[in-house]
Amino acid sequence: MGSENEGPGIVQIAPTTVEWRGRELLYFGGSDYFRLSWNRGIRGVIRRAVDTLGPNVAASRTTTGNHPLYAGLERDLARMFRFPSAVLTSSGYLAPLVAVQGLAGSIGQVHRARTAHGCLRDAADLLGVSATDFDSVDDLQKQLGRPRKPGTPLVMTNGLSPLDGSLAPVSELLSVLPEEGWLLVDDAHGVGTLGRKGRGALEVQGVRDPRVLLTGTLSKAFGCYGGFVLGSKTFRDRVVEQGRCFQGNTPPPLPWVAGARAALRLLEERGTGWRRTLATRIQQAREVFPDSDPRRHAIGPTLVLVPQDPRATRRIGRRLQAAGIYPSWIRYSQGPADRFFRFALSSAHTTGEVSRLREAVMDCLPWCRVG
Repeated sequence: MGSENEGPGIVQIAPTTVEWRGRELLYFGGSDYFRLSWNRGIRGVIRRAVDTLGPNVAASRTTTGNHPLYAGLERDLARMFRFPSAVLTSSGYLAPLVAVQGLAGSIGQVHRARTAHGCLRDAADLLGVSATDFDSVDDLQKQLGRPRKPGTPLVMTNGLSPLDGSLAPVSELLSVLPEEGWLLVDDAHGVGTLGRKGRGALEVQGVRDPRVLLTGTLSKAFGCYGGFVLGSKTFRDRVVEQGRCFQGNTPPPLPWVAGARAALRLLEERGTGWRRTLATRIQQAREVFPDSDPRRHAIGPTLVLVPQDPRATRRIGRRLQAAGIYPSWIRYSQGPADRFFRFALSSAHTTGEVSRLREAVMDCLPWCRVG
């Protein structure tokens, strides 16, 4: 059975193809939603930067590692997402941990969406205060209405689910959040892919609110590496002054920062067409996948199949391989099951390739769990 993190390794040999166990298979894995990691222009920028800048600054930005390219990418990100300020982090997973250290000492209670990604859970743990999970906006409102310890409430949620592509109700969460509260949205899968300008879950819902902190990654829609935190200039200053995750961490390698700046420019110039193509592929595929909760607003490029039992798992894996599709059988925290099949669409997938996935999934539905 295929897995992206164990067993026989896979080698991606083309934007939508991998080599696995001696076969070339269609690939619906990862999160490179526009396949920008394959873009020749971006690769050329990275290669030239390796030659001229080297692979690593070998120091944190608060010591001797603060190259001007970092500030340049931060300005680019702040402009693209219409935030006053940005902080670059060494990975997307680390971004929420960096963010909460800018709030340390002021937070009295943390409220996490039950489906919150592991990076948000680890970030909450850093604060050392009581944390509760909520299932809905109504549930959050009840929690916020209870007597609480001194300090500001912090609400944490994914923007776009990395599993089923569902969109968090960000505007509704803000409607029940006290004026002094904070909402931390980790939109790793939404930035670049959602919205007319690619600004993610916030843009789709028309949200611009000073209580929102946004974290994201450069390793998915941007095809590079690193993470970022967006907020006010005052918040950025607090992160730099009191955040150990920022102060003691080596920033992303300069070649990938140069590549990310090139990716941002490409997304601003050509992203509208890529997002339109991606949305078409999503609609084409999503029609045949089982809907575990019809109430959710599922618009993202990721879909899952949960087998009924081990025998069903083997059947699904064989059917996918027979269709020439890599069986991305994965393990993921906060997932719908201990193990399941996850598929990620990209703008590089053709209509014919998505049709192959649709046909295979339709054959697998009798072996899948719904709800």
